[in-house]
Amino acid sequence: MKRDVNELFSILPFETDFYTKRQYPVHYVGNPTMDEVTIFKTEHNEPFSSFIKENGLNDKPVIALLAGSRKQEIKDNLPKMLKAVSGLSDYQIIVAGAPGIAREYYNLYLTVANVKIIFGQTFRLLQQAHAALVTSGTATLETALFRVPQVVCYDTPAGKIISILKKRVLNVPYISLVNLIAGREIVKELVAGEMTAK
Repeated sequence: MKRDVNELFSILPFETDFYTKRQYPVHYVGNPTMDEVTIFKTEHNEPFSSFIKENGLNDKPVIALLAGSRKQEIKDNLPKMLKAVSGLSDYQIIVAGAPGIAREYYNLYLTVANVKIIFGQTFRLLQQAHAALVTSGTATLETALFRVPQVVCYDTPAGKIISILKKRVLNVPYISLVNLIAGREIVKELVAGEMTAK
């Protein structure tokens, strides 16, 4: 890679140390997610009543489930997320549908009648959410920028291997962008075997 790269431009602050130690000229340029969320919040100050009316929702507080952007992530995480929130009758549970994933795929897991799914409105959903369960990725940063309390959840069939790799090989203490960028635990992370319905 070194022979093909003159300069690197990083969107994650912790990458600069990694590349600097390997003698790459690297520049941290900021994360575009921060700009996207800031612009959205500036341009959209939607009341809760409009959001629920447009989406056919009730007036209970919202818990958002962001179960990932790939089918395998959804398969591995959404059922456990749904089980974790199943007893919260004072809230409405809304799943943020990922682009490119059909409603029919989600329906394989949405067996509970009071759970709704909306597509193409993740920022609007986060703007109205009281809390969220979020699969690790950019969505954790988006959720934090909307100041929504969250628990980061990530399970996979190879979960134990991931936990070992994270701690011993990759030498990273966290999996969420929020905690990686902060350099400390800002949001709770439940990885692999730690992710249960409790």
